Amino acid sequence: MKKLLERCRNALKFADARVFLASSLFLLLFAVSELLVHLNAERFPQSPIFRIVLTVLICVLFYLGGMLRADRTGERQIYMRLMWVFFGIYLYLILNFTLLDKGLGRIERRQFDRDYYLRWFVNFRPFQSIYEVYIKGFIHGYVRGYYIFLNLLGNVVAFMPFAFFLPLFFRAQRRWFVFLPTMILVVAGIEALQFAFMVGSCDVDDLILNVGGTMILFFLLKIKKLRSLLDRFTGTKKEA
Repeated sequence: MKKLLERCRNALKFADARVFLASSLFLLLFAVSELLVHLNAERFPQSPIFRIVLTVLICVLFYLGGMLRADRTGERQIYMRLMWVFFGIYLYLILNFTLLDKGLGRIERRQFDRDYYLRWFVNFRPFQSIYEVYIKGFIHGYVRGYYIFLNLLGNVVAFMPFAFFLPLFFRAQRRWFVFLPTMILVVAGIEALQFAFMVGSCDVDDLILNVGGTMILFFLLKIKKLRSLLDRFTGTKKEA
């Protein structure tokens, strides 16, 4: 019996080591592919699907390896370290999407002069872009419904992970009156960088949608059953 238990422990030990190795290799592949794309987007184009699949594989393998190691050693803090890894990956992706992605024209717009950028890519009037582009565009038929849906949904969902990560890492962020101004500052900071470097659009409606999305998830995660599920996922509470 003792030999069997020892074999099981050794198997678990090798399993979590191999999973961590695989996830690290995927992370290295992700980093190299991103670097090649940024250096030469024409020669090394990268599909958004490839990026999504690779990111999911990295996260799943890291989590699986952490789960195996936590079961073997009883060290629950591993989960929190994994959450920091996932948060780092997410921060890179959101910064890449908003400021760096050549496929979205983030670099090319630096060639615009300031007057042109101010006229076509800057909006400081709340709900003007939503009304002019989405509502009027849909009514008059020059903007398709799926385009409106994807853009609005994308703006609402893009910053939602902050509502998961910030309250997890920082106790003060579990209060809505702390979390809300934090997110306003984060999103406004990214919009300011877009304005300064003329990459993407600097739009107050993006701020409204981004922050609104984070607050939706923030309050959803206050639901007891969802909170309990996340506590198990992050290892912050031991299963009964």
